[in-house]
Amino acid sequence: MRRVEGIRLQLDAVNYLKSVKTLLGITYRELSSILDIPESVLSRYATGDMLPSVETAEEMLKKLEERYPISEVVKSRLRMYDTYVDMSFVNLPQFWRLYEVYLGRRFSGLRVDVVLTAAADGIPLAVAAASRFEATLVVAKQYREPGVDNYEYTYLREGRPVTLYVPAGHIKRGYSVFIVDDIARTGKTLRALVGLASKAGAEIAGASILVAKKEVRIDAGFPVDVLYTY
Repeated sequence: MRRVEGIRLQLDAVNYLKSVKTLLGITYRELSSILDIPESVLSRYATGDMLPSVETAEEMLKKLEERYPISEVVKSRLRMYDTYVDMSFVNLPQFWRLYEVYLGRRFSGLRVDVVLTAAADGIPLAVAAASRFEATLVVAKQYREPGVDNYEYTYLREGRPVTLYVPAGHIKRGYSVFIVDDIARTGKTLRALVGLASKAGAEIAGASILVAKKEVRIDAGFPVDVLYTY
């Protein structure tokens, strides 16, 4: 393992620890019993006074992912209403860090040139994904960027046509594109983003959907990871 990979693993373990502690309200005492690490040491990890060894970091991550998977964090923070799904937790930096760690391990070794999402709710997650993959962030919008050529894709949403636009220079032929969507109620936004990337001649490396309805069926020729269904 290269040194930089070891450091990333150490930081991932600390970020996962800090994130689940904040997002789920877990105490150091509970974490200590799960990780078999003294509370005082966990506190020093969280404050940045020290880092776990690479071996300890890997063991920490395995135990934390097993006990507090990110899907359970999403479930605990999601708020469902008759006509509205409250996903405001995706705006928390603690969740960004957790999501970054998840993507890094779920899609380990994946080459990504561009992370593509649709404005505007998916942007925080896409920023975290772009940071993890060290890729360019591209946001498809419902208006043309003036003065440049745009790829466009039109689909029906709730009975009305919606068109997404991406400046042609932002995605090029042969690019490896990773798609991020915060919520899939029908799967149409994902298909629209795939359509935009295809028009550019890019390849879809994979996709991450945070929350999706159980009845949504996504047939794709690339890995699509859905974190939580309702």
